[in-house]
Amino acid sequence: MGDLTQRAAGRWAAMGLAGRAWWTGAISLATAGVLVLGAVSLADASAKPVAKSATPTTAMSGSMPGMNMSGGSSKSSATTSSKSPICSNVKNTTVMGNGMVMAPVPSTAPTAAQKVAAAKLVAQTKASLVQYASLSAATAAGYVPATNPNGYVVHYANWKTVESRDVLDPSHPSSLVYANTVNGPVLLGAMYLGPGPCQPGPDIGGSLTDWHAHDDLCLSASHQVVGKSTASGTCAVGTHNTNTLFMLHVWTTPSLASTHQFEADLTRAEIAPIIRGQA
Repeated sequence: MGDLTQRAAGRWAAMGLAGRAWWTGAISLATAGVLVLGAVSLADASAKPVAKSATPTTAMSGSMPGMNMSGGSSKSSATTSSKSPICSNVKNTTVMGNGMVMAPVPSTAPTAAQKVAAAKLVAQTKASLVQYASLSAATAAGYVPATNPNGYVVHYANWKTVESRDVLDPSHPSSLVYANTVNGPVLLGAMYLGPGPCQPGPDIGGSLTDWHAHDDLCLSASHQVVGKSTASGTCAVGTHNTNTLFMLHVWTTPSLASTHQFEADLTRAEIAPIIRGQA
């Protein structure tokens, strides 16, 4: 070992200054390349869910309005404020860290009558959605993508229903929500829209049925979400949606309905089993 060390030292000295400088640079570049590849691999491992076959791509515009797909709950970063960039007419909103604006709801527990009303809405919604189990049936009925159709979760809106201001009509939901799973589109539930811009719908279930909006969405001319606005409210593509409609989700797929019936946002972890065809 000592002999090898002496030989290496002798060759290093014999290279001269220019040769030693070249090898030093090459080693540095190789080391940097390994570090970059390692960082990319770690980032990919943390961002991509493991699936039994190819899964749809995730894009900013594919994030579902009303859902936090970053992996954490938006409720942990909530701050009560009435200064949201949108819908200043709605006072005492709760502005979430991910751009969601929650309409005020009663601070008390839901009454027996409100629980019954909420349960009725769920039952009627579930019965109505049977006809839309197939995405092709929904599109044939006039539902079109309102978010990136290649995203993990996609909203399909029926704009005629929206324009009719027919609020909370289970026979004609404003929007249907599908997950692009490894087994094809799977219906997750419905999303109802308020009667007009910046007008929350009725809290028929009291604190159970919390309407929400978004203060950072960018929309195309066809009302499809194409991105998120900057902190200053500008959009690289599309127009900043400042007159948003408030929304209420009703999840009907069993794995979500049992614990997240009216949740405004769901984490990536909660959606992943459905995407993978495991729930």
